[in-house]
Amino acid sequence: MSTVKLLGTGCPSPSHERYGPSTLVQVEKNNYLFDVGSGVTQRLSEFGIKSAAIDVLFITHIHSDHIVDMYQLYISGWHQGREKPFKVIGPLGIKDFFESQLKAFEKELEGRKKWEVRPNEDGLLYEIYEVEKGYIYEDKEAQISPFEVDHKPVEPAYGYKIQFNKAGKTKKIVISGDTRKSKTLIEESFEADALIHEVFVGLGFDKNRMSKETIENVANYHTSPKEVGEVAKEAKVKKLILTHFVPPSFDEEKLKNEVRDVYKGDIVIGQDLLNIEV
Repeated sequence: MSTVKLLGTGCPSPSHERYGPSTLVQVEKNNYLFDVGSGVTQRLSEFGIKSAAIDVLFITHIHSDHIVDMYQLYISGWHQGREKPFKVIGPLGIKDFFESQLKAFEKELEGRKKWEVRPNEDGLLYEIYEVEKGYIYEDKEAQISPFEVDHKPVEPAYGYKIQFNKAGKTKKIVISGDTRKSKTLIEESFEADALIHEVFVGLGFDKNRMSKETIENVANYHTSPKEVGEVAKEAKVKKLILTHFVPPSFDEEKLKNEVRDVYKGDIVIGQDLLNIEV
């Protein structure tokens, strides 16, 4: 069994329909979580999955909308009975970020530990691996390889390639992370069974919260609908799953048609709580 569960398909703009970016990939009984946008634990709960059941958390890059609920996942997993260390894999700087959160909550957490007297204190341990060149995560179910994408000025920023066996065949799911159209992403996604890709749909100018450079700069380090179609076409992917929509509210049919003008394969406009078998 292998499935993709879209937990949050939104962006920094708050939306009650699209929570912050987060994707769960399940291979057999293993749960691999990619990014922890706002509301991730609530979305997991809607799927009937405990935070404690997450085997590994992978972070694509250090932008607030991708990491804001990291501590929430950590502490709720302990509340729900996690007995093993909280495991995180991500870019340089993610360890310092998480430990800064632990420092901020230190007194509160110590008070809980003493008062609540939970038996699973090992669930508060953590293991954080900051990606280095050539790093590959591997367990008995899957091999997961980070690769750099172009989200400059944010560096490093990663996509992830998940490979596993299903019915005697090698399957490949790729997560783009936040990126411009990326040659590396196209290479890593070649003939993937599913490519889960962000998309910048477009923003209307609002002088109260934007400068003239805002829209141009935001668009510049994301991927347009046409470019997403080009990536999927050039990589010859079997299924294109769109997520992390900027903005979270848009004309879905128009977006699909814009992508379909370039890529003729299977296109999925992601929705929160969408479950996709791969």
